[in-house]
Amino acid sequence: MGAAQCQRETPALQWLSSQLAGRFRAAFLREALADDAWLSQVDLDLMVFGDVPGFRPERRFAPDGTAIDLAWYPAAWLSQPERLAAAGLAAHRLKSARLLWDVTGDALPCRQAFEDRLYQPAVHRQRIEVLLDIGHLTVREIGVTWDEPPLALFWLQMAHASCLAALADASRLGCPNIFTRPFAHLPAIEQACGAALRDQMVNTLRLDSDPAEAETAVRALHAQVSERYAQPRWPEAMRDVTRAEYAYHLSAEELAWRLAVAREMVAQGQPEAAVYYLRFWAYALVRLAMVWHRAAEGQDIAFLRPEQPVRPDLARHSPELLPLLSTALGGPLALRELQSALARLLSLHQFCCAFLSSRGLALAPERSWQPHRGAPRHVDT
Repeated sequence: MGAAQCQRETPALQWLSSQLAGRFRAAFLREALADDAWLSQVDLDLMVFGDVPGFRPERRFAPDGTAIDLAWYPAAWLSQPERLAAAGLAAHRLKSARLLWDVTGDALPCRQAFEDRLYQPAVHRQRIEVLLDIGHLTVREIGVTWDEPPLALFWLQMAHASCLAALADASRLGCPNIFTRPFAHLPAIEQACGAALRDQMVNTLRLDSDPAEAETAVRALHAQVSERYAQPRWPEAMRDVTRAEYAYHLSAEELAWRLAVAREMVAQGQPEAAVYYLRFWAYALVRLAMVWHRAAEGQDIAFLRPEQPVRPDLARHSPELLPLLSTALGGPLALRELQSALARLLSLHQFCCAFLSSRGLALAPERSWQPHRGAPRHVDT
């Protein structure tokens, strides 16, 4: 395998090595899984450098059933450690992993240079700004989602994870999967910043709803989108990462894996973590329908970030998905409840900024975390 090779390869990793032969230059394997309480549903999470134009997700299932998540990055990044150190979750993936395979001998020097730069003040601030930008964008998105409060609550879910990611990073904690599994990181974050965050997050996002209802809705969403939107007519210009993410989220095997993880979260006494996790997957599934239509229109778009308001687009092209999405995202929600949840999120953001400042990471004047447009004057009761 070259300059470095894992000495404790599992059969699944041995199989993967043969499958990927000739396609990669280096691979890192996440260790000390943050979510290792769910032992029967642990997957192998690899950061792989190879011949890809940009980030590309891929899921493989080994012959023994082991789930393997591959996050591909351009091989050229191995010679750009500062870029890696500033690259948001990519930096957290590398920080949380050990070198597994190194074909050319470039990976170990890159890793050392990456670690040397990881907490340089300018790089550290840039990386945190990348993480907080997700929160800024999702809060703005609420301004075009007042007519669908459950979906607006989902944007608040993503903004919460953005704040938690910044708190974790400022505390020098790794959080590679915080946007889907934040509860695995919460205890360490709470200890580091000296604040109780869990209960407020559960209450703000209404994560005490029934995970079984969310699972039923997710199953129905997948059944409908896989039947109607299985074969996009990709325009030549459509970016590679969007095509890859489409295949990743459409997969029936991936759905089965995600549902099994959610059920084990419930079994381990963390139903709120399962609800959070399933809501993310519900949104990803309705994006399949939206991306399918943009592809048919010849557009080049990102997979997760909506290029137009979600509710009007689904109402026009896929109205049957709206009630299922609403159920998966927690069901009916009064506008006044959404406004209250937004206020609590903004308080969390203020706390986050104060904590960053206390760690010597005061950021440049930040864009306001406010919805694109204010709420309608009518507020339901």
